[in-house]
This record gives sequence, structure tokens and C-alpha cells, in this order.
Amino acid sequence: MSKPIKLIILGAISGFICMVLLVWLCSRSSAEKESYALIRLNNGQLIPNIGLGTWAMDDDQAREAVKEAVSVGYRHIDTAWRYGNEVGVGQALKELFESKQLTRDDIFITSKIWNTFHSRQLAVKGIEESLKNLGLDYLDLALIHWPTGFKAGTDDIYPRRDDGSIMPSDNDIVDTWRGMEDLYRNGLAKSIGVSNFNIRQLERIIRQASIKPSVNQFERHPFLIQQELVNYCQNHSIAVIAYSPLRQADPQLLENPVLKDIAQTHNKTVAQVALRWQIESGVIVIAKSSRKERLIENMDIFDYQLSDQEMKRISTLDQNKRLIDIPGIQSHSEYPFDN
Repeated sequence: MSKPIKLIILGAISGFICMVLLVWLCSRSSAEKESYALIRLNNGQLIPNIGLGTWAMDDDQAREAVKEAVSVGYRHIDTAWRYGNEVGVGQALKELFESKQLTRDDIFITSKIWNTFHSRQLAVKGIEESLKNLGLDYLDLALIHWPTGFKAGTDDIYPRRDDGSIMPSDNDIVDTWRGMEDLYRNGLAKSIGVSNFNIRQLERIIRQASIKPSVNQFERHPFLIQQELVNYCQNHSIAVIAYSPLRQADPQLLENPVLKDIAQTHNKTVAQVALRWQIESGVIVIAKSSRKERLIENMDIFDYQLSDQEMKRISTLDQNKRLIDIPGIQSHSEYPFDN
């Protein structure tokens, strides 16, 4: 075979191989884009707009749920000191890192200081305990779990008076926030934020803080839209993270006729429509499940869009129907739901 012909054949083979690689890379890139989106926080850090919630899981359940979630594409895990499962989450991460399924940079980990860690010094201590439980050097996001500080120095998670009311902390939430700023400056948390804070409490933090919260995480679903709070956060470049987005699989939500009608239009489930509504509202969503099929279902929301009319129909479902609260904190000076 002559040299020119060999060159032609080699060129054709090389071109074919390049074309195959290009198609594969494009399809891979497309699949990755459909898995989730990365949202840029006000400090420049990136957070996946869907994550796994681990509330009400014990260590063993959390360990298996995290590994299962990672296997189907999740890269955002939400836990808290109060959940009592940080050790299980940490065990899962250790196994994933050791098996080289993930590197630390591949996964976004959130945890939260509990109400008995409300002071500048205790906020740092609380996150240090979480890091020890998780086996990590830093958190991607550290949150103040609630604005309602509880009395520290006891073994009780809910220190109560004889009448059942919570014994409050003497510390102000601004002082606790300064501890969060210390965490950020010391590199123990790449981003810091709050959870269950109302507008008044956010304004106090912003007014006196050196570092603005990157996030406010609170209950949000079609029966509790909290649009005023969402608007405030988004107008002040504070990302919103919704927890209990399915109202903990509330049958009234999952059987709602409006949501069922919209779901049928898109050949999706009601859960997928409720989660997609959050995404299109610019809200990051934390969905809890330990079942693989549900994990896959919750992630499968990035291949369609809701119309403006459908978004408006969902907004009419708001009942200001709150699910999550702590008994005994209603008299607390920082009770967040009085606004």
C-alpha cells in the first residue's frame, strides 16, 4: 500500500475516533447538565440546587442513603448536629473517598449548629463537633439551625422549665452570627448562613454583620410558599433553600388535584412537579428519601419546564400551612414565626 493511501486511511480512522469521542463527550455533558444546576452564592461558592436531606435518619440509615444518593448523581448532602446522624454521614463519605468514587471537592456538605450552641464561642465549638463527627476538615455550608437559642451547659437538647417552656439562651443572635463569621474566616466553613430566620431577624444580622448570610433555609412547599420571605432573601442575594418540600410526603399534597393535573400534562409525578416548582422559583431544594427509586425520581426534574400558567396555579395552593415547629418555643423572644 502506498504511503499517501496509508495517510488517507489513518486520517479517516482518526477522524472517526474524534467524532465518536465528541459525541460521547457531548452526551455526557448533556446528562450532567440535566442532573442538577450549580447556583453561585453571594460569596462566589457554588452549591447544587438539589440535595439529599437526612432528617429523621439514624446513623445506619444516613450512611446507606448517602451512598445510594451519590450513586444516582446527588452531590449535595444536608445534615445537622441535632439529627444525630453526622457519624453515619461521615462513614459514608469516608467509604466513598477511599473507593475513589468521590473526592472532597466533588461533594457539598451542609450542617447546622443546634440551639444550645448560641454564642460566639459555642457556635465555633458546635461546628467543630460536627466536623469531628463527619470526619471532615471543613463544611461547604454551616448554618444556625434556629434563631431561638437555648440555655447551654446542660445535657438536654431541649432544656425546659417545670411548665414545659424552653429555657432560652442569654445570648443575642448577632453574637452567635459573629461566631459563624469566625468559622468562615478560619476556613472551617466555606459559606455560612441561617435557617428558620424571618425578615426581621435577617435585617438585624445584615445590619450588624461583617459577612452577609449566604443562605436562609426554611420550610417551603405549595401549602406554605412564604413568598414575601423568598422575595426578601432573593432581593438581598441570600439564596433560599427549601426543606420539607413535599411536606414530608403529605397525602394531601401528593393527591392535590391541581398538582396531579399538572403532573399528568408532563408525564411526571406530583412530587416531581412540586420539586420542579421550587427550582423554577430560583429555590434550592432538599428532598429526603432513603429509597433508590425515590432518589432517582426526585432527581429526574431537569428535563422539562412548567409554564407560567402552571406556576401561577401552584401559587394558588398556598394555605400558610406550616408543618415544622418546636413545642415550647412560642414564648421565646426570637420565635421566628410571629414576624
